[in-house]
Amino acid sequence: MAEKNTDRITVKWQGTAGIEQAHALSDELLQAFKDSSDVRLDISEVEDIDITGIQVIIAARKEAEKQQKNFYITGKIPPAIQDFTAASSISLKDYVADYGNEGDKDA
Repeated sequence: MAEKNTDRITVKWQGTAGIEQAHALSDELLQAFKDSSDVRLDISEVEDIDITGIQVIIAARKEAEKQQKNFYITGKIPPAIQDFTAASSISLKDYVADYGNEGDKDA
């Protein structure tokens, strides 16, 4: 689900972000890049994520850089994602928006 606020689009993921959802999640982010130069990903309601979900986030960041667009994670990072990234030695800190309470840099 994507919400547009002026030039910024926020894509909200919910539930599971894994291999079975990867194609749809990636398509949603690519569409957001077509529609805006400032894309935010809200993962605050993601309950489960696997390495494929993380790869979609990393690929989205690379695509944003290639297109010279902004891409950040916004909202509270759920414990499941914090645990997964910590166990995998993956850091999403550079991906988190730092706008007041919008981002939580614990991932």
